[in-house]
Amino acid sequence: MMQPLRWSVLLLLSLVSPFARCASPATETDRMSAIGARVAAACRETERGLADPHAQPSVRQLTSCALGLLELGEASARAEQLVRHAFGLQDMDPASPGYGTVPWQEGRPDIKDPNAIEFTMQPVGVILLRHGDRLSGSFKRDAPAHVRAAIAAIRRHDVPTRYSNIHLMKLANLLMLGQAVGDRETVAEGKAGFEKWLAFTRTNGVTEYDSATYTPIQADSLLLAHNLADDAELKARLKAVLDFYWADMAANYFAARQTMTGPASRNYNQGFLFSDANVEYRYYLAGIRSLPPADTLPSDLVRAWTAVRMGGYRPPPEILALAALPEREVRSRFGTGPGQDRYEWITPDFSIGSASAYHGPQDRRICVELASDKKLPQVGFVVDALDAPYGLVRSTDRGGHSKPHHLPHWLATVQEKGFLLALVELSPAVQSGEFTNLASNILLPMRDVEVVLDGVRVDASRPFLRVANAETVVGIREGKAAVATRLFAADGCAGQSPAWTLESDGNATGAGRLAVHHYAGPTRKLAGQTIRCGFMLFAERCETEADFAAFLGRVARIQPTATSVDGIWRVKAKSGSVELEAGLDLGRKQIVQRSVNGRSWQPRVLSVNDRDLAAEILGRP
Repeated sequence: MMQPLRWSVLLLLSLVSPFARCASPATETDRMSAIGARVAAACRETERGLADPHAQPSVRQLTSCALGLLELGEASARAEQLVRHAFGLQDMDPASPGYGTVPWQEGRPDIKDPNAIEFTMQPVGVILLRHGDRLSGSFKRDAPAHVRAAIAAIRRHDVPTRYSNIHLMKLANLLMLGQAVGDRETVAEGKAGFEKWLAFTRTNGVTEYDSATYTPIQADSLLLAHNLADDAELKARLKAVLDFYWADMAANYFAARQTMTGPASRNYNQGFLFSDANVEYRYYLAGIRSLPPADTLPSDLVRAWTAVRMGGYRPPPEILALAALPEREVRSRFGTGPGQDRYEWITPDFSIGSASAYHGPQDRRICVELASDKKLPQVGFVVDALDAPYGLVRSTDRGGHSKPHHLPHWLATVQEKGFLLALVELSPAVQSGEFTNLASNILLPMRDVEVVLDGVRVDASRPFLRVANAETVVGIREGKAAVATRLFAADGCAGQSPAWTLESDGNATGAGRLAVHHYAGPTRKLAGQTIRCGFMLFAERCETEADFAAFLGRVARIQPTATSVDGIWRVKAKSGSVELEAGLDLGRKQIVQRSVNGRSWQPRVLSVNDRDLAAEILGRP
């Protein structure tokens, strides 16, 4: 499977300063103890909450905290009580369509999430296989019926391959639960499903890609299955996939912010401005991240801590060393369709990345981050109808969960290092419903950074609104990192002309936006219209004010050239020796061109600085 990576780890560790910045000063024992203390606190809080006669616990937290208690060495009776409470909520009627399922949350029938069974049962598999000798006889007699019912529900649950985190959790559950109750057929189904997923991934990459929330859940599901597998061949194949996941996580680590950076399939726990803390635990426990991670859900906390405690797998040093490369061009794909790929350029001072294909209403396809000790919002792009694009306004999805949503849109991006060109077509955003507002927004950090509008410094310490236009250049500088942007093209709709603004409403996050309002007015339908938007982003190291001014001057002098022939909108833009070109077929709603210096874009499953890591680790399809 995996061939040795040819970098010298010792050389990297001695020469690359970013790794020194991100290496954890605490020992592994200290890190594990620190997270273990959080696990203990989460378990106590869950038990206290359950004592309330009106408690409405999340069912997955019950079984997760039961596992946490056992890992902490607490009395097994406490863990069994939590699991029995979860089992008491399970549909045990074999004639019921929901046989074997559990609710997402007790007392909340409005939340209808079929993934509850995978989340709830994953800790149960670990409990039975890892702590079976500590469980009471009565629990071991009662549990198999619930496990078999859960297996039936999990097998019925049709989870698409592209839904990576639940698909892998389902497979891990089949492997672990089947092994726990001696169900060879279920284990065989899990193995066959894993092999099918692996063959798919060798060609398509990971479809639910680079999410600070869900990528670590995928990796942990694989890790638990690896640690508990009794099949040596399966364990070896799981190990290779874990190496692949860790290569991706290490390659996309931004030391200056100590977290995963770049485009993501789903990112919403802190709106559209920050990354979720979930992935921070994996970096911290692996010794890459020095800062203790922010809080996360008990289930994620227990899963990450337990998986590392088991000690069956450690990311190889040569893979972790990817996080130390001072400059990285990371290419990956999340499908084989047009635009289903991702590009990320990481330096010590900034990261900038792009993806084209739509994944869902919480995806992040454009992302720039600046090196800073401050909690600065990310630069991103959001199409919004609420005049509130930051993800701070939430709505209830069809499963009953409260989440932020952005509007869908067609996007063609092309990028070479710190230079990015993007073409947008908004018709998917207006296919249904009525609107009082429609805007394309480049989200920007505003507070505690230098903000420049067309060469003039802006006081962003208080709310403001400035009129802008298609020639406007907005620059942001923090330390030695700078980003500049231009919204160079836009259509109005419903008879209105587009209106550009640079604005900040003084929100607590410190974010503002360069926006173009395609429509603002009385409630009306906007369907059936072609609505375009084009923008450029640039990121560069600027050590001095003179460097920053020169950078913004170069950006202002760039003149994109556009053509529209037979419904195909093409734009070229040249910065220095790099010419980017993108094209959208506005009639067929598809990407027709992405090129750098005349060379068509070539996606990779996973490569770093032109090194084909996917082929080395997983083998070629």
